[in-house]
Amino acid sequence: MGDGLATSVLDALPDATAVLDSSASIVATNHAWRMFALDNGALPETTGVGVNYLDVCDRSAGAGCEDGDRVGVGLRAVLAGDTLYSELEYPCPSPTVNRWFLLRITPLVGAVHGVVASHVNITRRKMAEQEIAREAAHDPLTGLANRTLFTGRLTDALTLRSGRPVDSDVGVLYLDIDGFKSINDTFGHDAGDEVLITVAHRLRTQVRPQDTVARLGGDEFAITAPRITPSDLAAMSGRITRVLAEPHLVHGQLVTARASVGTYMAAPGDSVEHATKQADLAMYAIKRGRPSRPIGP
Repeated sequence: MGDGLATSVLDALPDATAVLDSSASIVATNHAWRMFALDNGALPETTGVGVNYLDVCDRSAGAGCEDGDRVGVGLRAVLAGDTLYSELEYPCPSPTVNRWFLLRITPLVGAVHGVVASHVNITRRKMAEQEIAREAAHDPLTGLANRTLFTGRLTDALTLRSGRPVDSDVGVLYLDIDGFKSINDTFGHDAGDEVLITVAHRLRTQVRPQDTVARLGGDEFAITAPRITPSDLAAMSGRITRVLAEPHLVHGQLVTARASVGTYMAAPGDSVEHATKQADLAMYAIKRGRPSRPIGP
């Protein structure tokens, strides 16, 4: 194959591809590689022919990028003949676009020693995978975390780790809607769903970015609040109680769906089961002490 044909074939490849020699220096790049670099503000002297790819990996790893270190390890292994190929999926975000690529490093076949590095855009697949994972971890009606995600987040917050700050107690809130069954029975399940969606929205407005709000099922909700003080947890509970006491407009009628909110301060090392049970018991204590109310504001 002549040099002209080889260049045409390389440029025809849809993935950003570079050919590296035995020392990992770039000896050729294709059109997709050059256009990606141009579109993202990279300079030829940092991405083009003559640049040593291992040097780029090492600088990236030195700056704290784990992907740079893994690429360097894989590239060295292929160049040394220790492995037939290396693959790595990695994110490549920009201020406007979240991209994912699959880096494939394969050895050249024949007398010339070196490798081909191709960056395959897998953004569409990764976004589909992330959407499937998001749907599996969230309540389909309200969009809140489901029980599985809530349990995972609370487990992580309660897991003992070296270097965890002293003020690392975890607040757990457990709540359900008082008299919610009567709303369904009186106005129908569609109206009940609307109330649950509104409740979810109101809960989101009363928590911090690091908190997780979950719908556990039916009209039961829970919140995990890591790194919170008892006074802040009590304040959050009070805000939630007040905001959920605001009436809902259902079929032209103002309907009150108050909530009983139980709280528990869990410490690192506490079990998820114990923490949620204590918050649940606190919620039922409040519910038992509250007189039943008819539907209405």
